[in-house]
Amino acid sequence: MCNPKCIALINKNTLTIKHTYQIFQHREKVNFIFVTCIMLFVLANVLLDFLHSLSQSSSFYISESLLFSSCYWLLFMPLVTLVLKMIQGTERLDLKLLLVKLASICHLFSYPALVFIISKIFYYHTFDYWQTFNFGLSAYFIKTVIVYGFSFLAFTLINKSIQLSKIENDVEAITDKQNFISSILIVDNNNKKLLLKVNDIFYFSANSPYISIYISQKRYLHTETLKSLEKQLDNKQFVRIHKSHIVNIHKISSIESRQNGDYDITLSDNTILRLSRNYAKNFKSKFSDFHQLNTK
Repeated sequence: MCNPKCIALINKNTLTIKHTYQIFQHREKVNFIFVTCIMLFVLANVLLDFLHSLSQSSSFYISESLLFSSCYWLLFMPLVTLVLKMIQGTERLDLKLLLVKLASICHLFSYPALVFIISKIFYYHTFDYWQTFNFGLSAYFIKTVIVYGFSFLAFTLINKSIQLSKIENDVEAITDKQNFISSILIVDNNNKKLLLKVNDIFYFSANSPYISIYISQKRYLHTETLKSLEKQLDNKQFVRIHKSHIVNIHKISSIESRQNGDYDITLSDNTILRLSRNYAKNFKSKFSDFHQLNTK
């Protein structure tokens, strides 16, 4: 059985993993859109070259069009990735803008070099570096500035959105935690006041006009309704399993099906409670956040 500290650590790690996974999914989606756009731009460039050659009644060589288009657009993938990683490591806006400018300049100088190398290896004709540089400067300068500027802006907005979402989740978690009770004050049979820690409680049971509180098979009475108490408890830890029972899922050791939709829940003190089929779906969802669900 996991002790409360272990459970708290598992809960914290679970939230961290979930948050990381959400960020990873979000960035994977952005990367997919980015790569798709690059490929579409390459195809659009080739199509425009073809239409231009038709309008000018000139020859069209798809191999050359693909070379010039793909070299230009595909360069964005490594360079944008690199510059955004560098931007992420600094808080200074002036340095971020400088990195964007340097990336644009690097792109314009790398483009003719890439065309030169590929044409040298795979083409019969090698395209001159400076001739291609002048062509790229006249044809792609504005596009280059726009793409890097837009990438920087989009990256900044996405990062802010992720950070705000994380802050909101943290604030909500803290607020919820503050609203939940951590102890219950009761009066025993000797009129002695006792303070019971919520984390030590195994389960609550309705016993009108009271509720019974069980801690390691010890029973205490409390003057409150089960419905009222349920609203004050952390619903990630205390889950209703029956109209007359609320259980601390941290204290559960096993679950066994009755083969009729109901289940037997065994607590760490060997107490057995019935999980009603009406509450089974919600219970399994909450229980699986802390333990690997193992239904026999």
